[in-house]
Amino acid sequence: MTLEEFITKVTQRPLPNDRMARVHTMAKELAEGALEGLWLPSFEGRLRFEYSLNQYVEKRWGSLDEAPPLPLLEVNGFLQPAGERSYKITSAAFELLSAAPTSSIFISYKRSESSAFALLVLARLKQEGLDAFLDLTLEPGEDWHSGLKQRVQQRDYFISILAPTTLQSEVVLEEITWAIESNAVIIPIWHNGFVYNEDEWDIPAAINVVLSNTHTIRVLEESALAYNNAIVELLNKFGVTPG
Repeated sequence: MTLEEFITKVTQRPLPNDRMARVHTMAKELAEGALEGLWLPSFEGRLRFEYSLNQYVEKRWGSLDEAPPLPLLEVNGFLQPAGERSYKITSAAFELLSAAPTSSIFISYKRSESSAFALLVLARLKQEGLDAFLDLTLEPGEDWHSGLKQRVQQRDYFISILAPTTLQSEVVLEEITWAIESNAVIIPIWHNGFVYNEDEWDIPAAINVVLSNTHTIRVLEESALAYNNAIVELLNKFGVTPG
């Protein structure tokens, strides 16, 4: 695998919001790059990375200042000092490559349009060890509303399953708004012929910005193969390659 292919692969994965989850993400990807032979397991820290590590940090995190601090990776056992300004990737970081993913995910959908597909997505995510939530049991009422909002805001990722009438649902629009407010990573999936056109919908501006500018997974036709391909693309975003 080339450096460019590796960077493309990892940047397709959503970055978590939680600070410790970001530490685990960087540790895992440092180990992954070393395993691919893109950099050595030992490296110099703070502005003295070799070219390949500099490229990874810049493309994935924006800059070293925006990435998890290396001392934080050290205190969590993923790096160990290998000299005055050097670090070595530890076995704990390499073990993350075989650990089950821990991403927390909320699945948003309209029941009358997408129940079967949403259940399929839920089953596949859970099969791969991902922490996914789908509203199956909550009933309308005050507790339902506050409970749903809390569940959206507690999740790092928000999968928005969109079909032709989904955006007519006030509940769905509220869920998307909560996800935006909590800075969740939003992953839209279009199916059942849905295509987003901002001129067709009277929706909040913040939602329009997200749906107009966020990379979308598309179910190209209503078939088992097309649904499977879309779910595989979704799993790849979480660093999972189905066997």
